[in-house]
Amino acid sequence: MFKRAFIIAGTFALAAIPALAETKIAIGTPPIAEVEAAFVAKDEGLFDKNGLNIEFLPTGSNQTLVAALVAGSHQIVAVSPTVLLQAVDSGIDLVVVANCGVTAPRTAKNVGLAVREGAAIDKPEDLVGKKVGTPSIGGTLDILFRQWLKQKKVSDKSITFIEVPIPNTADVLKGGTIDAIIAGQPSLGRAVSQSNGKVAFHFMSELPADLPYTTFVATRDWAKANTATIASFRTAFAQAADFIGKNPDRTREIVSKYTRLPVEVLSKIELPECKPVPTVAALDYLEKAMQDGGMLSGKIDTAGLIAP
Repeated sequence: MFKRAFIIAGTFALAAIPALAETKIAIGTPPIAEVEAAFVAKDEGLFDKNGLNIEFLPTGSNQTLVAALVAGSHQIVAVSPTVLLQAVDSGIDLVVVANCGVTAPRTAKNVGLAVREGAAIDKPEDLVGKKVGTPSIGGTLDILFRQWLKQKKVSDKSITFIEVPIPNTADVLKGGTIDAIIAGQPSLGRAVSQSNGKVAFHFMSELPADLPYTTFVATRDWAKANTATIASFRTAFAQAADFIGKNPDRTREIVSKYTRLPVEVLSKIELPECKPVPTVAALDYLEKAMQDGGMLSGKIDTAGLIAP
């Protein structure tokens, strides 16, 4: 059940000598700002500078991405950490190569619960008995919202969750078939304005920082055979993260190019916090949250999920 995923592909050269043959790597990225490091590394030539020849491929469903990775047609794919954990739980041996966008206080208002006009939701307990839209049951935002409910001592079982594709966020809330919806910008703002509603809770502000929205993963076998390639990929991502921090305007232009979101829209929201280095602590948090929600069948060795 891989609900929210992305494809990443590229081409890596292992040696510092330009004349050596390059190893091709296909990368498919979703059109979202949370994978900004990949966009920046491609557009600013950081992959090239590290001996990597990268080509982005069209994205598919999460199931398609994981299947493509296992089949060997892709070497690295970008999926949400919940998709990673579900895949590992089902017996697919994957490891994390890098992160990109992570939760942070600075970006907390990029995500929230939009409430339609007429729905009396002012405090967490008002959600009991309500219908709440979610981008995907078991997806990262869904899991994090349920963790917030747990902190507020509101049972997620008292709420009816309904999957709503991101492009339909505003229309469904405006139509009144749901009372509220979990969304990130710019969908969050559109949903509020079109339904004459409000953002009831910026729930991310009360959750831990540095939890990844996306994880770049590979099969364990491929990772073992390509340690130098992974090192180069991580170096390019680290350089991209540094660039993003120093060049927000240029980063917005690059993100706009790859996501087709207008720069004017991107200028009104905070760029995602980019921290490429994966951590066991973040995977532990998400693994426990999914265990608590009955979304995993067994315990996962999170320390073993990070590629060396």
